[in-house]
Amino acid sequence: MDFVTLAGLLIAFSSVFLANWLGGGEVFLLLNLPSAIIVIVGSIGATLIQSSIQDAIRALALMKWSLFPPIYDFNSARSSINNLAHKARRLSLLALESDVNAINNPFSTRALQMAIDGTDPNILSDRLHDDAVRIHERRMKSVNFLESIGGYAPTLGIMGSVLGLIQAMANLDSPEALGHGIAVAFVSTLYGQGFANLVIFPIAKKLSTYVDKELLYHQLLIDGICGIAIGKHPYRLELELATYE
Repeated sequence: MDFVTLAGLLIAFSSVFLANWLGGGEVFLLLNLPSAIIVIVGSIGATLIQSSIQDAIRALALMKWSLFPPIYDFNSARSSINNLAHKARRLSLLALESDVNAINNPFSTRALQMAIDGTDPNILSDRLHDDAVRIHERRMKSVNFLESIGGYAPTLGIMGSVLGLIQAMANLDSPEALGHGIAVAFVSTLYGQGFANLVIFPIAKKLSTYVDKELLYHQLLIDGICGIAIGKHPYRLELELATYE
């Protein structure tokens, strides 16, 4: 689990409550269920209008990376590719049949199996590159879905504040109730800004970093396996892959 994400969320929200407390504000004024509903549910609903339920499901699945990030061990992948290259040079490409799962990655398993099956190296490279790009684009579509939620949240927060002010104005004959209603109304704006800038945008940025790293990792696998397929010398291949980090 990525405790940095949890720590960041805790620090971000604590700063808001601490600032409110130091300013003499009451904590319960920041807790408003209707405001949370109009900001969170409304933002998700608005984003669904421009997307689809499948996009929402994929984005939700990708969000788990913020707490349980994928592991891309470049050093281990280079070492495995180097071992496979030495074995293929010493024996043959067909001798790698028992090693298709050596890197323990679905993308590499498919790529190595295609190489062993005799796929033309040029076709193999093009097809794998296309697959890697499609995976990246699909992931980024989920990231964009989350960023859209963050884009709508502040506007929904303002709408919530306007709605709260309308309700507060119904109490013009009671100054005390009017003041309390106005204070609660502006909580929606705070929720909209906080939900977007303390939660959604930071998480989307972190996920985008992981998605880009996945693309680089796939590129390493493509260059390594295609190098094995064309019989490139293991030491030369090792030098070429050393730049991937």
